[in-house]
Amino acid sequence: MNRELGFEGLLEDRGFFPRLLGRNARGRDEKFLYGPDLPVVLLTGGPGTGKQRLLELLRDRFGRRVPVAYVDCADTRSAEEAARRPSCRSEATETLYDVALRMSEWEGPGGALPTPRFFAGMAAVAAGAGLRRRELEEELERYRVVLHPGGALNRFTHNLLTGYLTALAGVVAPAAAPLVGAALTEFLEVLARTGAEPVRTTYGDYPGAAGSAGTGLRLLTHDFQRGDEDRRFAESFLFRALREDLDAAYTGLGGRLNRVGRPALLLQHANWPTGRGLLAAVLADRADGRRDRTVLVASERMAEPLFLADEPRSKQLADYQPDHEEPPDWQRRPARGRLGQGVLLLRMPLLTTEHIHKELQQHTGGVPEAARLRRAQSAVHRLSGHRPRMVQRLVQAAGNLPELDNDRELLDQPPVRNGESSAVRDVLLSELVLRQLPERLPVEYTDDRWLDLLTQLSVAHTGDCARALLRSPQLEQPGGGLSADEVEQHLRESGWPACERHFIGDFGLRQLLMSRLHGPPDAGAEWRRNHGLLHAHYRRRAAAPDRAFGTTAAHGLNHDLVANGPERAVRHLATTFPADGMGAEEWCDQLLALAQAPSPGGRDERHDRMMVARVEGSKLERRLDELLHAVWLCEERTRPPDTAAADRMARLLQELAREYAEAAPVLTARAERWERRARNRQPLQSCSCTAHIGEGS
Repeated sequence: MNRELGFEGLLEDRGFFPRLLGRNARGRDEKFLYGPDLPVVLLTGGPGTGKQRLLELLRDRFGRRVPVAYVDCADTRSAEEAARRPSCRSEATETLYDVALRMSEWEGPGGALPTPRFFAGMAAVAAGAGLRRRELEEELERYRVVLHPGGALNRFTHNLLTGYLTALAGVVAPAAAPLVGAALTEFLEVLARTGAEPVRTTYGDYPGAAGSAGTGLRLLTHDFQRGDEDRRFAESFLFRALREDLDAAYTGLGGRLNRVGRPALLLQHANWPTGRGLLAAVLADRADGRRDRTVLVASERMAEPLFLADEPRSKQLADYQPDHEEPPDWQRRPARGRLGQGVLLLRMPLLTTEHIHKELQQHTGGVPEAARLRRAQSAVHRLSGHRPRMVQRLVQAAGNLPELDNDRELLDQPPVRNGESSAVRDVLLSELVLRQLPERLPVEYTDDRWLDLLTQLSVAHTGDCARALLRSPQLEQPGGGLSADEVEQHLRESGWPACERHFIGDFGLRQLLMSRLHGPPDAGAEWRRNHGLLHAHYRRRAAAPDRAFGTTAAHGLNHDLVANGPERAVRHLATTFPADGMGAEEWCDQLLALAQAPSPGGRDERHDRMMVARVEGSKLERRLDELLHAVWLCEERTRPPDTAAADRMARLLQELAREYAEAAPVLTARAERWERRARNRQPLQSCSCTAHIGEGS
């Protein structure tokens, strides 16, 4: 798949990111978007929406035009490096060091960007960490490159910084033990005095420093050593110092003449603790009026980020949907909350039906089987939800244009162009679930156990459904395991959407999991067992109200349809049929609730049964058998719209209306409304996760 697919409007000349950065991918100036006050741009979207791909494109396409640093806040190397010397390093400072290194390697207009303020802070932290002389010298040498990038500075600056290092070495060299007392004070004073005005100004502003840079550096060191909130504050200040360094590179006569655009920091996995801390720091600084010119773009799974949990809801924040609108006229609005006022949520664009069609044509090599091409396209459309990663893999699986009855049959195909032998279902579950585990998932679930749990819960509709399954002896988890509420929370924090009628709220993910639970077409034992468990659970609760299905009886029979067949459901519909017109609306709602059941698997007999009933019983029961199967097919979301089923459904409802005059007004109205929706490729009863399916199918 073309790496830029779906992002064309964001990356092309005069697009959002060229204007935000001030340079396009061809190296020409663009009129700045926003400023001098800049928003933090959060790329929001769940797994498979292309956040990492977009950040990498920004790095690769614009990293030769403006200084760009790309860092992964979930990279374990930061934790490993911090653990080598925990007294003076942390995951946050290692991430900042990585940013400073990237800026020191910039070879474009203006040359490398030195970061003396950041160096001074890290040198102070190292000096106050109780290191031996050799260890301290190693730390200073480690950070030297960000202070003095090789060959990038003019002679005056080179001499100044060389003198700076010499002066610091002159303090360290005589010390045979860690710097403490007067030796530490002398080091910090030399650090502040020799570091020139920028260092003195920055650390003189440290809270409590009263204008003394030496005092500010001592307080920074003290806070870092105390840990917890004090360390986080010190880390935030170091990030401020680093941004001030980047700003300084763009000011003065040399900066204005030689540098172009704006520097950029790209944070992948910013929903992890290090990323959240850095985002909160820059947002707090900008809210306090400390402006800087660094473009900060970060990926965030949740539509409502955790670090903004105490802020107004995201619908009150500025957001941008690039596939529907032009960039908003963003400006800071204090009424929105202290941190949230500085955020611009960029909703990741989904692929269009045209994108899917072009990708399929490319992967099928122009095979002239138009009907099978359209069938494959409709399956990809419904299963993918237009998420780029799902589109990519499903298109690869559809490359040979397999004959499909149900969309889930496509999930058994391997992604042939990807060199995989596994079913595309397993490839996608690995990429979307196993490689993107919830941050706070208990360690005992960090293997296939999390995927196994979601697989078992894929048949659940509500939290009550999920709790019933988790309480059953067949699905009992060692040590109690996760509760249904905890599973919901982990799904939400992973960026998966919620649905009022399905526990697994994303349609595509649910189909992947149900396919895994069912197994090959001739299997399905666990699939039927779980539906059977839920039928038994709701049958024991008689006819109590049910949020998703009206009554628990209808809820239980929905699962019984899959577990044991339609006989009990048909009998229930016949027993409760409103021949006198009383409760006709509720009866129609129950019929529709029963027909929400997924395809039962194996050979699909619903077409046959909507034409000729198979239940043995009264004329009404046989007619309701046919009607149930017609409505069930109309509600099936893993097949193309079925006009024959829509016709049959409307005809059967009209026949019932003619025979039962008291119920006729409701049955006739439902026949017209349901037939119209079915012919317009709309669910008879839509929910959050199926609302998109009618378009393009």
